[in-house]
Amino acid sequence: MAVNQYTLVTAANYNTLQNRVSRILGAGNGQEGFGQTLNSAPVGAESIVYASDMNLLLEDINRISIHQTGSPSDLNPVTSSSKIRANEDTPADNNGFNQYISAVDILEANGNVVDGTQVTLETLASDSRFAPWNGQLSHSFTLTFDDADHRRNFFNAGGQIYISAQLETASGSKALDWKQMLTNMGVIQFKANTTSKTGIGGTLFPNGDGPFGNFSLTASSVTLFERTGQQASYSENRYYIFAKEVSTRAIQFTIQFQDQDLGDPNLDEQVTGTLVSKIQQIRPTGTFVSVDSPSYSAQSSLELGA
Repeated sequence: MAVNQYTLVTAANYNTLQNRVSRILGAGNGQEGFGQTLNSAPVGAESIVYASDMNLLLEDINRISIHQTGSPSDLNPVTSSSKIRANEDTPADNNGFNQYISAVDILEANGNVVDGTQVTLETLASDSRFAPWNGQLSHSFTLTFDDADHRRNFFNAGGQIYISAQLETASGSKALDWKQMLTNMGVIQFKANTTSKTGIGGTLFPNGDGPFGNFSLTASSVTLFERTGQQASYSENRYYIFAKEVSTRAIQFTIQFQDQDLGDPNLDEQVTGTLVSKIQQIRPTGTFVSVDSPSYSAQSSLELGA
């Protein structure tokens, strides 16, 4: 809530704003919190709010702003000789308490938005199969975080899990259809509150309000994505991604390659080429917001199927 003009900025005013910043940048709760250590801190209930307190708060505001937008806020520091006012003396000052409140309003509204300069694309694992196959292959793996807060902080800070697949050196009509199918679907991007895709075709499965994301998973496995064969003669073939919460700190993904085509008309040919299932992550790695990677462990491999 804004402070009225000519009203003294109290410790309660400051602590309310500092707590809002802490919920974004610090451990937070639920779908808030990047898990970082703050520079600012609450002041005593009867304390005077000094310029140094405001400027430490500004450092934290700028850390969030850089993470979300790539640039610091347009707020200015409070000088030690200035009173902490509800509004700035002139618009150019941009250091009144209400201007700080407005800046934090924007940061809260941005949620888990992250600027591309503040994250790194990293490969977690790649599973391959070189032998011809048909029937069903599975690549199942678990991502385990240090604890429930680490998992929350990863996704709240803009972390994502990328899942993609490709069939290299494919030959034969069925293999070429699989190759086109996997290439066209692009990358499946699992995020805090949704799942998206970069390619064409395929279906993202909703949870009522939209595709599943980290915060909507339960212990029951759900379908994140389905892709069918390209050509009508291979439309029985399926690529699936399933996910479930194993514990508050772990998520299990299962990727299935289902070659259900029984032959057109009589021969059920093998899928040839090198099949690759790739798992990557977008991880917050900025100077001011950085979250550690989860650990990867595989439960099934493409080489063991068919």
